[in-house]
Amino acid sequence: MSHDLTDLLREWPFQPGDFMTRAVTGDDGRPLLQIRVDLGILQMELDGRPDGQASALAAAGSSHQDPDHARSIRAELTQFDSRAQVLLVLGEHARAAQDADHMLQCARWLAEAAGDDPATQHALVRSITLRARAASQAALAGKRTDLARLALEGGLAELKSLLSPEAFENANEVHLLNGMKDLLVPRLPGSQRAELEDRLRKALAAENYELAAILRDELRMM
Repeated sequence: MSHDLTDLLREWPFQPGDFMTRAVTGDDGRPLLQIRVDLGILQMELDGRPDGQASALAAAGSSHQDPDHARSIRAELTQFDSRAQVLLVLGEHARAAQDADHMLQCARWLAEAAGDDPATQHALVRSITLRARAASQAALAGKRTDLARLALEGGLAELKSLLSPEAFENANEVHLLNGMKDLLVPRLPGSQRAELEDRLRKALAAENYELAAILRDELRMM
């Protein structure tokens, strides 16, 4: 068996500026996810932990004394974050919400172990935001605008309880969820397009690229 990946890389050429991902089937029939990067291809399991190993969070349980557990759980959180982003791009919103929920469990474990350090708070904020976003998009895919709004409002409430008033007011994650919630309000198509384009310009000016990506998707669908 050849270990040369040249043909595989040529078959799926890298395109700078694009987030390139795809779902494939393994030789044994199991579902896999792949990401094309400039130096090659990353592959993740669709079920369980992305690298196929046992969950560090499950192994640690309620024990917060071993520093190795904290390092392993932080690495696990990063893996689930990467897979959740892939799942969002592929439209697998419910699976992305499940991964974001696991991220949040990891972040809460780290918060109990390490206290209120900036890295852990960032992990909590990111996990809450990603879960709310994914759950909202899953609800919209099922034409449940009411559940989509509840998911976004729930995420905003969690962020408000976590952040100081000033941090909540200025957080990009809060702007992202509020922007998604505003898009749920029915408007005439013409005025909605103009508003989306205006929000897109403002999101790009503020370097809020996650919201900008969502707004671009909405414009494409219109």
